[in-house]
Amino acid sequence: MRWIIRIFLTLLTFVVVAIAAVFLIPAEKIARIAETQFEKNTGRSLSITGGVSPTLWPRLGVTLEGVTISNAEWAGDAPMVQTAKLDVGVGLAALLGGDIEVQGFSIENPVILLEKRADGVANWEFLSELGGGEDAGEGSGINSLSLPKGVITGAIVRYRDAVTGVSETLENLDAEVSLTGLGGEATVTMSALRNGQAFAVDARVDGVQQLLDGEVRGVVGAASSGPNTVKFDGAAGLTPLQAKGALDVAIKDQTALFGLLGQSAPRIPEGLGQQVELRGDLTLTPDLEVFLRQATIALDQNILKGDVDVALGGSVPQVTARLAGDQLDFSAMSTDTTEGDGAANAGAGGWSDARIDVSGLSAAEGSFTFKANAVDLGSIQLGQSEIAGTLDRSRLVLDFKQLSAFDGSVTGQFVVNNRSGLSVGGDMTASGVAMQQVLNDFAGFDRLVGDAALSLQFLGVGQTLDQIMKSLSGSGRMDVGAGELLGLDIAGMIRNLDASYQGEGSKTVFDDITASFNINDGILRNDDLRFEASLLTADGAGALDLGGQTIDYRVVPVALATQIDNGISVPVLITGPWSNIKFRPDLKSLIDRELEEEKEKLKAAAKAKEAELRAAAKAREAELKAQAAAKLEDELGVTRETGQSAEDALKQGLEDKAKDALRKLFD
Repeated sequence: MRWIIRIFLTLLTFVVVAIAAVFLIPAEKIARIAETQFEKNTGRSLSITGGVSPTLWPRLGVTLEGVTISNAEWAGDAPMVQTAKLDVGVGLAALLGGDIEVQGFSIENPVILLEKRADGVANWEFLSELGGGEDAGEGSGINSLSLPKGVITGAIVRYRDAVTGVSETLENLDAEVSLTGLGGEATVTMSALRNGQAFAVDARVDGVQQLLDGEVRGVVGAASSGPNTVKFDGAAGLTPLQAKGALDVAIKDQTALFGLLGQSAPRIPEGLGQQVELRGDLTLTPDLEVFLRQATIALDQNILKGDVDVALGGSVPQVTARLAGDQLDFSAMSTDTTEGDGAANAGAGGWSDARIDVSGLSAAEGSFTFKANAVDLGSIQLGQSEIAGTLDRSRLVLDFKQLSAFDGSVTGQFVVNNRSGLSVGGDMTASGVAMQQVLNDFAGFDRLVGDAALSLQFLGVGQTLDQIMKSLSGSGRMDVGAGELLGLDIAGMIRNLDASYQGEGSKTVFDDITASFNINDGILRNDDLRFEASLLTADGAGALDLGGQTIDYRVVPVALATQIDNGISVPVLITGPWSNIKFRPDLKSLIDRELEEEKEKLKAAAKAKEAELRAAAKAREAELKAQAAAKLEDELGVTRETGQSAEDALKQGLEDKAKDALRKLFD
């Protein structure tokens, strides 16, 4: 019991002494010492124009009102720091010993002006003088300045840089600072508003004085804005700005990020970085070049690994990347929409009329290479691939170096250009590709089965898929090996002369198909199709309306040509929308052909009859001539000699008669 009483009395005595000490705090002395020491060590004046009063809670110390810190002479008359209220906490033990030891401070609603003039000199550079100088007073505490806790609430910070022309304002800034000597560790926790967007920073620095003097010091920090975070663990310097260490970035909200930067968020297709996660070893050089090594980058669902270099000195970031991934999905490049729902053409089975937005192509420039096991480009599905790309002023060019597509191999280029309106194009050569996949992906037509060699050049312009397909132009050629034409039994139609004939499996098996084509205004035209199959050959010509999704094509097959003279041929028409293609014999053409054959037969018979009549006429003419000659011979008394023609005999007889008449005339 006696020990309990002693403990209670001791505590009571301590409290009484502490309360009494509060009334002994030399508030005015603290204020004057603060003003004198600050000006002595910084060259700047500290002015306290309001009241000075002691405080007991929440900490022992003094409250200063109307505090200003003067600016650099070249920065104008506005103070560098101005605050209505400043609370300074002091150590009780030091105070009882007659000393003043600052243990913390709290500043409410200060206005802080930070400036850098054209030659790079900053108005805060006096801070680097703290902790140095031979005339630092003994016991002043400056050489080993420490601050267990400093708090700033509701601050406004204005920054002007005459070198870069940058002008920034931070509002509602709350910060907490802890400093273990200017040469020791400092921690900062801060939150504020920039361009109306909230952000927060936590940092720990090993050696504030050295960092301010231009040295590179250990830094651990994290920054966040909404769900976006940036973490760094390494070393950094301020003059010039540089860093090296481990970086971890997560961008979950593009609107919050670009709002913080004072910009409108670009519309980035899914798969290209609507959400970004990045980890790697970072190096930031003084000339604002960033090198990221052993990086892992997640662009939405796409995971890439490799190295990235970024130059930040230009109007947009210049990026060079060497990356590799597994399954990459960039399908939104051709299908991502921001206006409409694409339903306008749905009833007609047409292409989407929703607006395609690829404005994200303007967010950066540069070049890249990457390897992947699979790449989905929307209209093109790629297998194991090695692709090089360039992005220059909103124009993305993909060069296929090693590319597996449609079960075959493809080389060439694919281009997305958004410089003056959206256009897509390509120049590709393929071998061993599955035509069913190619036609289904590009034209929604899946009836042709077979592996092909294919060359294709195309260009489409428009802000919607419907516009692009209707504007397509280009050319190409294909050579399809053995395969099948589904939904069409040409041989069965010929044998049965039945447009509705389907047959088992409803298909035509072929050995080879070759064709070339041209595309204009979304319409593919071909006039040299050659189709070869067992007991069947065919030629074809017609049009495939890629924009309107219709076909109007005519195939002329010839069956059993080796077994029957001229074979059996029934032209087949392929018409209608892709969603309901019709195959039917061209009966009109068949009738026209029969009529033509009958006409030719009649012409041949008429010619034969004409020849017969001409021969009979000639014979009759000869007969009449002979009769006339015989009559004349009798009348003239002419006798033909052996071998002499009737005409010659008559001529000779007439001459003889004429001679006789003349003789009689002169006798």
